[in-house]
Amino acid sequence: MSPGIDAASTVRRLGLIGAESTGKTALARALQSDLGGALADEVLREFVMQHARPPRQDEQRTIMRAQQAREDDLALPSTGVVIGDPAALMTAVYSVAYFDDHSLLDEAIELAHGYDLIAWCDTDVPWEADGGQRDGPAMRARVDDLLEEIVRLRLPHRPVVRASGSVQERVRAVRRAWQQQAPSGPT
Repeated sequence: MSPGIDAASTVRRLGLIGAESTGKTALARALQSDLGGALADEVLREFVMQHARPPRQDEQRTIMRAQQAREDDLALPSTGVVIGDPAALMTAVYSVAYFDDHSLLDEAIELAHGYDLIAWCDTDVPWEADGGQRDGPAMRARVDDLLEEIVRLRLPHRPVVRASGSVQERVRAVRRAWQQQAPSGPT
């Protein structure tokens, strides 16, 4: 599976990562307003709403690939920027957290290399329930710890910005990091 390298080089990609209830969607919408471009909405959220349950382990790969396909479909030369809310990497991280299943990580890491910037949403916002999709502050902390390990060990040379504070503060931090990144492909 191609991490978006078939799209025109003028399309830049921004992937959001973060545990549950860390403001990824609020940040994604604000960034779309600020940067323009297209927003690839969360496939997992749609799955939970449609099926009224979280996915099983055997459904994770399909969800991860559907998230990436949604981004790829939006990566048209006229788009300019594609914002992944969240990056497909999050499905692999959730697979580790919920099922101790590491089988998606290699593919997800490869896909993450297709981003010009990864914005990692901090846990400094209050946790909020979301219709059966979220499991609580303890799971949020576990996922954030997994992300820290993955970013440090598996994505050490990718540009990652930690987005903290209010939505406006997060947008400013991401915009600064975004402007410092020249358009690039996978490395």
